[in-house]
Amino acid sequence: MEILWTFTHMLPVVAVDWGSRGIVTADNRGYVYIWSDTGPSLKLKFKADMSKISDVRISPSGRYIAVAGDRVIIYTFSGNEIYKFKNTSFTNKIIWFPDEKRLLAVQNKGVALITLFQDTAVESNTETGCPLLSGDISPDGEFFATGSCDGRVDIWSITIMKPYRILDRFQSEVRDIVWTKNGRLFVISDEGLKIYDTKTWKTLGEIKENTFGSLFLAVSPLETGVIYGGTDKRVYYYDFKRNNLFESEPFFHWVVDGAWSENGLMFAAVSADNTGRVYMVKPH
Repeated sequence: MEILWTFTHMLPVVAVDWGSRGIVTADNRGYVYIWSDTGPSLKLKFKADMSKISDVRISPSGRYIAVAGDRVIIYTFSGNEIYKFKNTSFTNKIIWFPDEKRLLAVQNKGVALITLFQDTAVESNTETGCPLLSGDISPDGEFFATGSCDGRVDIWSITIMKPYRILDRFQSEVRDIVWTKNGRLFVISDEGLKIYDTKTWKTLGEIKENTFGSLFLAVSPLETGVIYGGTDKRVYYYDFKRNNLFESEPFFHWVVDGAWSENGLMFAAVSADNTGRVYMVKPH
């Protein structure tokens, strides 16, 4: 993998996503940035109406930006606010449903199913009381997975808004989860990156190299590789077809998030050192 360009923020970055209209990032003072996906050009910067941001996610159609933290707010790509939901608990991750009418907020106290333009949400508290840190929704929108600070991975039903299966228990925080279209669930913690079959829930594989201190993972759109990184200040790219692990030059601070381009040939990684980088991976 090679660096194509670097983009710089005024403050430490906390989240990134990549959609059809560009790259979106957020910093730790509540500012949202929209960048070109063809070079280090800033298209727009605006202050979100919240004091602390944890996550940004572009909607499936690429039309909207969900910004989460002490609130959940939906913006257009011109920076106009179209919906706001005030949390009763801090949101650590926000995930769009495929229908783009609902969002799942993964929160300290549990989960909240938010329907756009409604003032209330369906909420369900975690059974252990330990904050939920990560999660993702199944491609059909019927189930979701969450990971907690005590290492527990739960599978939930949207219908009853309760967990019906404890998939696994790690000895460390579950930092990120990805549920793919091809029926695989990726889960990362200090102990490793595990891959499960979502039909049988059996473990398909595990990556243990350089996962300690990981803060995020992102699977390429064609599921040919995965990126992850964290407190060791590098981003790692595991190529499934080549069965090889590649690592970046170090950042000056933690690598906190990453996202793939829609064609799967590039990815962006952002750091608490105020910078982001766009990398290209070689096609097979």
